Amino acid sequence: MLVTDPVLQRYKQSPDSLFCQFVQRDSIRDITCHELVSKSMQYANLYHRLGLTEGDIILIILKHSPDLYYSFLGAMLAECIPSYLAYPTIKQIPEIYWKSQEKLFSRKSTKGLVAYNEYITEHHERIGALGIHVISPEDAQKSDSRELNPAISSSHTALLQHSSGTTGYKKGVALSHSAILSQVESYARKNKFQTGNKIVSWLPLYHDMGLIACFMLPVILGIPIISLDAFEWTGNPKLLFEVIDRLRCTHTWLPNFAFHHLSRTVPDNQAYDLSSMKAFINCSEPCKPETFELFLERFSSYGVSNETLQTCYAMAETVFAVTQTEPGKYPEVINADLDELTMNQLVLPSIDNEAAIRFLSVGTPIDGLSVKITDQDDHILPDGNVGEIAISGHCLFDGYYQLETETREKIRDDWYFSGDLGFIKEGELFITGRKKDIIIINGRNFYAHDIESAANSVHGIKPGRNVAVGIYNDQTGSEEVILIAETSITDKNELKKVNRGVKQQIISELNLMIKSVAFFPPGWLVKTSSGKISRKENTRKYIEHLGNNNPERLVYET
Repeated sequence: MLVTDPVLQRYKQSPDSLFCQFVQRDSIRDITCHELVSKSMQYANLYHRLGLTEGDIILIILKHSPDLYYSFLGAMLAECIPSYLAYPTIKQIPEIYWKSQEKLFSRKSTKGLVAYNEYITEHHERIGALGIHVISPEDAQKSDSRELNPAISSSHTALLQHSSGTTGYKKGVALSHSAILSQVESYARKNKFQTGNKIVSWLPLYHDMGLIACFMLPVILGIPIISLDAFEWTGNPKLLFEVIDRLRCTHTWLPNFAFHHLSRTVPDNQAYDLSSMKAFINCSEPCKPETFELFLERFSSYGVSNETLQTCYAMAETVFAVTQTEPGKYPEVINADLDELTMNQLVLPSIDNEAAIRFLSVGTPIDGLSVKITDQDDHILPDGNVGEIAISGHCLFDGYYQLETETREKIRDDWYFSGDLGFIKEGELFITGRKKDIIIINGRNFYAHDIESAANSVHGIKPGRNVAVGIYNDQTGSEEVILIAETSITDKNELKKVNRGVKQQIISELNLMIKSVAFFPPGWLVKTSSGKISRKENTRKYIEHLGNNNPERLVYET
């Protein structure tokens, strides 16, 4: 069985069934299954006419539009391997962007590129030099919609998901048809999907949460998608609530920051009926208890309840979900002793809540996946011990495309070693951070996201626009924490107050004295293509700033 089989079956049996309600600039357009498949067939036939065939990579760089769906599904129908890439924004430096893209195109042996005519014209020489067939949506509209039936096996690669790196190589996660179908079947059972469900999403399709939970899963199961533009949602967050209220949506997946963004920006004088929602699923590790508490306090009068708040631990390498909390049940919260955690990597109940750190469960493994916690020698650790999370099971990826060394480093004895850290308590998984995000201060382990979370609560710090980095000091033999934060404040006295507040808050919450807070103007921090703050690139940028002794972009540091 292939990913396209359920879609083709609905196309023949119920062509007028709803695939998507496409929301854009105050308009809602219904797309039926018949339109989805016929438009996708136009792309598939065009790919074939250009000589693209089984196993050829087709990269898709489009803005929010129905053609994102058509071009992707069309590649599958043509037995090719589609993959989304982020559309370039005005904030990206063109030379850096194209240096990254050229490496990706050549390393992947890309055969096709779907992009707009203006994009193709602007980069004609670069694309032409790579020998890639270029397809525009306008080209596809002129193609015929003759029916194609892919005849490859379920073990063939269905698609590539790409990592969200900034300027480095993006690793293509190769996923087979069988792995995707197995994931969807197990995850559907976990979530107890049923007739009448509607999935609403603003998530970009080049990210695994958007691609799998909000495209592949619903198109396979026949659940209607309500599709919003990520850029429109960012500028107008209440749009999500407006659509839920109007179209009676039932499920959405959100990164942790989005819950905060909604809580901060939805006007108090506007109310929405969110009672149709069965699940707001926080799927950006680590999920924070404070996040749900804030969301509940702000929107309980709108119909949000404990039962509608859930968490999920997911990654591209397992197609999507690894674990999920039970529908209708609020996730477990653990108060862990801070000293035991930082000194011994052991989770014990805290007697003193002021010296505790709180963790939110991300649930139990979905059917067919197993999870274990391991030490640095890959030995299994007992419950309550923090270690690296390893996963094995039926929907594990086939490896990083054309990156055998990287694949061998991550998959050992059929277990994928995630690089994420966590612990298991009574069968439930809790995420504590990532190995690469640990900052070691005088033998104590601190998670960078905990430092950032503490800083976020200080007046004058814009939540989500700061990053904690560890800079090694060869005189002390330890790392020192620098918090890099963007600010619009220019008054030095005001910044001194914010600086003191940040340091006091971090001491209070984590018993940690950070070295300094470096304030830079808005737009200084480097983001990945999926919109995350890049710790690696901002550490590099900050070190370059120190080495150049060039303070003109620095607003204040102490």
